[in-house]
Amino acid sequence: MKKTRFASSAAALILGVAVLGSCVSSKKYKELEASKNALEQEKAAAQRSLEQANADLRDRDAKLAQYQQQIAQKERILNELRASVNEALKGFEEQGLTVSIRDGKVYVTMPEKLLFATGSTKVNPNGQSALGKLAAAIKSQRDTEIMIEGHTDDVAVASGNVTYKDNWDLSVLRATEITRLLINNGVPPQMVVPAGRGQYTPVAMTRTPEARQSNRRTEIILAPNFEKILKLIQTNG
Repeated sequence: MKKTRFASSAAALILGVAVLGSCVSSKKYKELEASKNALEQEKAAAQRSLEQANADLRDRDAKLAQYQQQIAQKERILNELRASVNEALKGFEEQGLTVSIRDGKVYVTMPEKLLFATGSTKVNPNGQSALGKLAAAIKSQRDTEIMIEGHTDDVAVASGNVTYKDNWDLSVLRATEITRLLINNGVPPQMVVPAGRGQYTPVAMTRTPEARQSNRRTEIILAPNFEKILKLIQTNG
């Protein structure tokens, strides 16, 4: 009888251990399964992040390539415009005329002696010739704004001058005179904007005769409308 009770107790103990082990194994399995799922989710999230980062990188590279292409096209447009103006104004460099690129624009700088007698607002024949050649080179550049800036030195206008009161007047009258000549030579009026700067934008700060002479100048600034020009290039391309 005792042996039977012992056997029953042992069996119950073994069964209990087995059940307990089964419960522990099941719990451990669920923990491992949950850990596995979490790792897979993290892996998927990391993969999505990597794919997004790669997509962003490709997009950035594409935008950078487009930007670099636009910069190259703008430089080409400016260089071609400068070359065209240089070709048209050959020979006038010896008289102090310069053509340069600054801030995305082409600057044609003409000294006073090329265009005007001292104190005059009427362009001399040599200056008229230069402006005629310039007009021929730029009148077809319909998507380019042309700013005519008159500049003077800091010497005050003599009192009693009946033509203009001060350097503001002088610079404006010279700019409008040049504007008329360009228009008379075929440049569309809507392309041209005259402006007088007076003595307030000097290229030389000293008050020597040489410095003052360099400050007495006219700057014809050619500013291409790159947005329109590039759209036209893309359309025709």
